[in-house]
Amino acid sequence: MASSPSLLKDAGRASPAGQPPKNFPADGKKELDIIQQVSNISKRNESKPKYWKATRGQNDTVRKFQTRNRPKGKAMKQENHDKIFQEERIQEIAKLLERENRVLITDLCERFNTTPVTIRKDLDLLESQGVLKRTHGGAILHRPLFRGLALTEKEKLNSEEKERIAGAAVKMISEGDVVILDSGSTTTFLARKMKNLKGITVITNAVNIALELADTELEVVLTGGSLQKNSSTLVGPLAEDVLRKISADKLFHGVDGIDYELGLTTPDIIEASTSRVMMERAGENILLADSSKFGRRSLGVICQMKEVDKIITTRNMGKAEVKQLNDMHVEVLIV
Repeated sequence: MASSPSLLKDAGRASPAGQPPKNFPADGKKELDIIQQVSNISKRNESKPKYWKATRGQNDTVRKFQTRNRPKGKAMKQENHDKIFQEERIQEIAKLLERENRVLITDLCERFNTTPVTIRKDLDLLESQGVLKRTHGGAILHRPLFRGLALTEKEKLNSEEKERIAGAAVKMISEGDVVILDSGSTTTFLARKMKNLKGITVITNAVNIALELADTELEVVLTGGSLQKNSSTLVGPLAEDVLRKISADKLFHGVDGIDYELGLTTPDIIEASTSRVMMERAGENILLADSSKFGRRSLGVICQMKEVDKIITTRNMGKAEVKQLNDMHVEVLIV
């Protein structure tokens, strides 16, 4: 109902407190009450924040305006959400490290749909707790140096993975090749798959590998050197002197640890030196490594990862990790 000027004029005439004029129509009184209540509420809210919420009154006619400190409430809610989400991220990162031994910031950003700054803060927190060690572009699981195992124990570990790696490696050997087989459990698996090959010369410092190939048509050259009984490996100056007098097409070697920052490692520094000479004498260096070797460090450093030409592995690598290796000119074959 529209209010006429005369009606509003009459409404302003003197009358008992809180009472409309006697001749004021009933509908007009209702409308005047509404106008007055809304006017009073508007005046009270002029000095309050502009964040407000409208709700219907009991009679579904008058709207009451309630102010709320929304920025503060929203900030508190977001703060609690971030805190919970950070705890969840950290738990997931710790699980990934246990499973993969290393993580990359780019992969974590994509996985958790967040920024590198946030992920770096998470990694810094985990490093302060001794869970991981920060590296360029990521982190590795913090573990003590690997002390090594006897060859008989190594052969029992991840045997199915080593079989797959050896199966892929043997396909890279062609008739007429001169190959070096370094000592180790995975290279032993490879030697067993080479028994039916012909026209191949094998140079090795592993006594057990020489025995594996003794009854085959392969030509076998066993280096001299000091015998490490727990690994059936010949190392030291005599072994290195023999190696420096030969040249090979390919070297197949395993390691005890792979760390992208430190390099390839083995528990014995003398064995590491002999392995370095093998790499120098081969035209192509092919690393055989099951998934357990990644993120592990040992005492003796053999070489940097970039010095490897190819890696055959069972590790389930992400695109970022494969790219990182490719950028180092390392060809990756996942089996």
